[in-house]
Amino acid sequence: MIGSEEERKRRSEELMGIRKELLELCTETAQKFLVQGKYELAVPGALQSLKFAIDVFGSEATELVPSYLLLAEANLGLRRLKIAEEFLSLANWNILKHPQAGSSMMSNLQRNFGRLYAAQQRYNEALQAFATDIYHSSLEFGPENIRSAPSYFHMGRVFQSHQKSDRAASFYGKVVDVYSKFLESWMAESTGEQSAEITSVEIEEAIEIVKHITEYHEKRSDAEQSDHSRMDVAEGRYTLGLMLAYTGDLVGGKEYLQACQETFLSTVGTEHAKTKACQKHLETLEKRSALM
Repeated sequence: MIGSEEERKRRSEELMGIRKELLELCTETAQKFLVQGKYELAVPGALQSLKFAIDVFGSEATELVPSYLLLAEANLGLRRLKIAEEFLSLANWNILKHPQAGSSMMSNLQRNFGRLYAAQQRYNEALQAFATDIYHSSLEFGPENIRSAPSYFHMGRVFQSHQKSDRAASFYGKVVDVYSKFLESWMAESTGEQSAEITSVEIEEAIEIVKHITEYHEKRSDAEQSDHSRMDVAEGRYTLGLMLAYTGDLVGGKEYLQACQETFLSTVGTEHAKTKACQKHLETLEKRSALM
């Protein structure tokens, strides 16, 4: 009897371990599809992650909140706003019952409420939600941390949709600055290994964010034809170049850096800090390429 009891306990622990691994896998898969804008494909993984979260933690645990938020985000992408709002309400109710949930979870909740309100054209409420997102993200990670950058980005998108270009550009500038500082530090300190500070899904999201910002600046630059607007475009490409280098795409990284270097040289000259930094990064990538 003792042996069979121990055996049942061991099997139960093994099964729980498998469920936790499947929960992580389903969550990561859904996150990747969301970043890629493949919302329909994200739904099955998000539903499975919710199922495994309930199996592992129970139906009232805060660990269910990430799955609720994945399902909310997927349905927002599919424009199923009522369903998205229902999942957000479940997440909100769960957090209200667990005040210890933490700022990271509250940040993600408010970010998704902001997306919902923006989709419903309730822009003042969207701005308030994104401001709360920034507050909690800054509490959890710090205002200059790369994990706070998406919070600034979503605020900028609301201003962009309002045609408030200067405010949008201000928030977008903050996003690019946060990402570029992290990547510059990584280039200086690393020999090519990725940082534990950001996940592969988060860097994929960061690339999509900076691409959006750079395209926005390109349109403004075409209209304004000013040195300032050209520098905004170049700084976006500079950050994209470093991001691609971070992912291991050294060829793509060098292409972006070479493109922005041309703008830096023609706009601010050879002695500007950005020009020098870009040249240094290009030399570093050449050396890394030679070692591969």
